[in-house]
Amino acid sequence: MKKITMLLIILCTSIACVSSEVKPIKVLMITGGGWHDYEKQAPILKEAIESQINAEVTIKWTSTKEHPLSPTENKLPEVFKGDFCKAYDVVFHNHCQVFFKDDDAIDKVIDNHIKNKVGVIMTHGSFHTWFKTKREAWDKICGLNSVRHHHNSPLKIEVTDKTHPVMKALGTDGWQTEKGELYETSLKKTTQSLATGTTLTGAKHTEECIFSHTNLGIKMFGTTLGHDTSTMEQDVYKKMMALGILWAANKLDKDGKVSPGYQKKITVLK
Repeated sequence: MKKITMLLIILCTSIACVSSEVKPIKVLMITGGGWHDYEKQAPILKEAIESQINAEVTIKWTSTKEHPLSPTENKLPEVFKGDFCKAYDVVFHNHCQVFFKDDDAIDKVIDNHIKNKVGVIMTHGSFHTWFKTKREAWDKICGLNSVRHHHNSPLKIEVTDKTHPVMKALGTDGWQTEKGELYETSLKKTTQSLATGTTLTGAKHTEECIFSHTNLGIKMFGTTLGHDTSTMEQDVYKKMMALGILWAANKLDKDGKVSPGYQKKITVLK
């Protein structure tokens, strides 16, 4: 009996030590701009992430009372200035600020991600942020080029690569969105395509819509899905975002297994 008691004490002590050593993933979510309901999307994404995995999400806006900015101004949002990635593990981009044109300044934004060795998550409008520059510098972090989209339509999503840890852990062959805006995408050779989307009404178009890359020494997981807030409210989308953060933060192994201490209650898809 004494041996069993001692073993239980040792086991509980070990679990307590592991738990105390596990630090939450620090996520900086940069959001705002035009053409999307970011005020609704930001809390949906934050709750989806923090409820499923051990992460703390800090939301910062591209336009604030102190530094107001319209989505069409040729100006760098204040949030992207200085050492903005410092103290974070992952930077989550969900914004659409289109008309800033200074490639050199955009290079500095990208360099700060590299300097701080953060993981990167990108959704929908982020791929059209700063897409009208001469050198198209933002494409380096996107891993692709996109300058236009197809008509609004429900979308059929088909997973094309189940070997990627995120898609392996996601555990689905595909799904359908209620609404959507499918981006035309041209992936760089170093970007891995993970799924395609197809319009279900009007003219039929199919584009790569979920992808990842490890260019520039950083891990990026992204999707052009998310124009309509109803897409972000889907369980599959919420689960994918949580898993993407785990992967970008090196907390998801090659088999899609979550590191100890980082899984809360990840959604089980029906």
